[in-house]
Amino acid sequence: MIASEYLAAYLRIATAVVPVGVYFLILGLLNSRRHPQMLSGRQDFALLMSAISPLFVVPVLQYIGMSIWSVAAAAAGVAGLILLLAPRGRTWVVYNLSAAEARKVVAQALLETRTSFSESRKGFHLEDSAGFVELGGFSLLRNVSITMRGCDRQASARFESALSAALASCRTEANPAGVTMLLVATASLIAPFAMIAHEVPEIVRLLSDLF
Repeated sequence: MIASEYLAAYLRIATAVVPVGVYFLILGLLNSRRHPQMLSGRQDFALLMSAISPLFVVPVLQYIGMSIWSVAAAAAGVAGLILLLAPRGRTWVVYNLSAAEARKVVAQALLETRTSFSESRKGFHLEDSAGFVELGGFSLLRNVSITMRGCDRQASARFESALSAALASCRTEANPAGVTMLLVATASLIAPFAMIAHEVPEIVRLLSDLF
């Protein structure tokens, strides 16, 4: 196989692996902070889509041909999907926080906003507005999702502000999951370049011939 074919193959691998590595790098950093990190539902979804979109976009670009217009159209398509499929309503995702700690923080935020509530297995029933704060999440990524339903924008804004303040005062211990994600990210980012290292002289020769 000539150097150009090697280079094309490794670039395809790098295009698929590097964004996933960057995604795990960000997750590792979020899970290594001393304080929990809160993102909006849209921000969290955009982060995920940015990581996985090259797995689908790159094959399409290779099929239709690479050009400025096709890349721009692909980027616009991904942005459109993010806007279309991103969580609606008032949703937040908090990293580096356990489910038990999340319940305490949400209860503290509700008390700060002087909201009467009753607690259940799925979340908190808001007695004043008949709203509900639902707790979910994905323990493997050590995140907790918080969704507020049945409340107006003002109540949601007050809750978000109180929640952010409560999280700022909450300290977390070192999270082994964060270290694991950083290791996965490092391996994902290094692997494509390690695979191509032995072909560097041939690639340099090829580039020299081109220029």
